[in-house]
Amino acid sequence: MTRSRGAASIASVVVASCALLGSTACVTRKVATPAAPWRPPRVATLEEVVAAYDGFCRAVSTLSAKGDLEVRDLRAGKARRLGVRVLAGRGGRLYVKGSVAVVTALEVVADGSRFWIRVPSRKTVWTGASDAILDESTQGDEAPYYAVRPADLVEALLPEPVGPKVGEALVLDGDAQGFGLTVAPLANGRGSARRRIVLDRETLQPSLERLYDPSGLPLREVRYSGWREGWPRRILVARPREGYEAELDLDEVEKNAALPERAFSERPAEGYKVVEVGPRG
Repeated sequence: MTRSRGAASIASVVVASCALLGSTACVTRKVATPAAPWRPPRVATLEEVVAAYDGFCRAVSTLSAKGDLEVRDLRAGKARRLGVRVLAGRGGRLYVKGSVAVVTALEVVADGSRFWIRVPSRKTVWTGASDAILDESTQGDEAPYYAVRPADLVEALLPEPVGPKVGEALVLDGDAQGFGLTVAPLANGRGSARRRIVLDRETLQPSLERLYDPSGLPLREVRYSGWREGWPRRILVARPREGYEAELDLDEVEKNAALPERAFSERPAEGYKVVEVGPRG
């Protein structure tokens, strides 16, 4: 076979192979280059992570906001979305007015020691000490307003600094996404987590706060997202054990606003049935 005939035969084989495998098999592709050069993940010490979280907490003492609130009972498959006006102050102070089509559907008031939950459609006010709880048997309404725990909302909107107590350990951990802080009471070097906080690795903005009961089981979980102008606009408060969720989607936020004290006072209950809620079980 001459050199020219050999080259022609090889070319024929290549063409035939491309025909069998498809045109894409014979095209050389360029690997897309990253939009930005890779950089090592942020490194932070325990002190820096604590300072970032404590700074977030201490920067705000009151909050005035507007947006939407969705309350859910996941086990019963119930949910209701409301437009809300929210006022919150440290010390357990809270005022929430929820409306559907400009009609008031829910009012929540708490002064730090007691709360009042008013549902106009039921002509009923539920009230109790700040550590009392509502459940589905309390209201019996299609809208799961019992998923709103005033103390949970205040603590989610205005969380407290890390502040481990005497006899508690504070531990830092991390992964590619964030840093974690775990607070745990210890006895003889052993104990169960009481609180866990997670912050985004790059921004050091809080993304999760979880509270545990004495046995180490999750009691309450708060997730922060949708950060804008230094504040999370989406705040999800969940009680995994009960299957309750309350999610705030805030459009307007004013930090450290002057709040009228009368907003956190008990409202007159003329024409309403008043139900006293028992202490936490």
